Amino acid sequence: MKKQLYVITKNWSRHGAFSGYERILNFLNLPFTVAKRFFMPYRMIQFFAKKTRLKNYKSEIVIKEWLLLTNIFKKKTIHILYGDMDYYYLHYVKRFPFNLRSTTLIATFHHPPYELEQRLGYDRPRVLGALDKIIVMGPNQIPFFEKHTNADIKFIPHGINTKYFNYDMSHERTNQILLIGVSHRNHERNIAIIKTVNAQIETEFIVLSTPQTANLYTSIDRVKVITDNVSDAELLAYYQNSKGLLLSLIDCTASNSILEALACGCPLITNNVGAVKDYIPKETGIPVFETDDIEGSVSYIIRLLEDNDYLKTISKKQRDLAKKYDWKVIGKTTEDFILS
Repeated sequence: MKKQLYVITKNWSRHGAFSGYERILNFLNLPFTVAKRFFMPYRMIQFFAKKTRLKNYKSEIVIKEWLLLTNIFKKKTIHILYGDMDYYYLHYVKRFPFNLRSTTLIATFHHPPYELEQRLGYDRPRVLGALDKIIVMGPNQIPFFEKHTNADIKFIPHGINTKYFNYDMSHERTNQILLIGVSHRNHERNIAIIKTVNAQIETEFIVLSTPQTANLYTSIDRVKVITDNVSDAELLAYYQNSKGLLLSLIDCTASNSILEALACGCPLITNNVGAVKDYIPKETGIPVFETDDIEGSVSYIIRLLEDNDYLKTISKKQRDLAKKYDWKVIGKTTEDFILS
């Protein structure tokens, strides 16, 4: 009897309809079932959710995990798409009284090592050790997991919908540089670059941010801060209209912003931390700057603003690279790993 594939996932409103790892489900050719929730008393599931000691572990996940845990009559493969926050109770599947050794547990982890250290507050060898396979979003995560588990670990990059995130070469970009998001962002570096660019050339910086972070940028000249929710269409237009995405990072594995900018040919101005160079290898010819190289980043921005032919060259290189991360490619690689 073939194992049935079950998936535990969530839909993040912040990802919109075209971003986020859960989009991989639209590109899997394997038959699968998405775990559903059922009714349990609220206080009970809240109690068990807190016992995991996981940040962002939601009460509805308790129900999904328990449903699969108690479904003992089927051989199954379970893929938890957000292992950082949606996986805990399923580790009991390999222990008494279940002892379901024929069940295969797979989890994908997204956060960089320093966040995994903070988030995974449980007995790691026991919980992570129950996993048969782990997908990481960046090779920089691998040493962390190798300390706690003998699971088969594979770096499979995050994917991107290149049909939606795209760019028409006949479209003229506006004289603006885009900044997006707050997660793992190095705002101090961003601000230093913005102020140095402002001293040398006139342009506009568009900052899409949360109200909590907006105050860091509001007092800077020629910066427009947008804290309202941005629709999918508006986000796409920002990528397609801007001459660059300034993305200073503290650390990272995968980044939706990196992949979206690549696919839209919006030149990335980013720094070499975490898995950035695993997604943007040197041989692509797309610049990645050291964190302390403010002048290099500034010079690059100015060239993108002034030299339209150079901008088009970088844009094409990015769009060519994005094909490697198309969800069809990533979905097939993931299927092969699940079935191996």
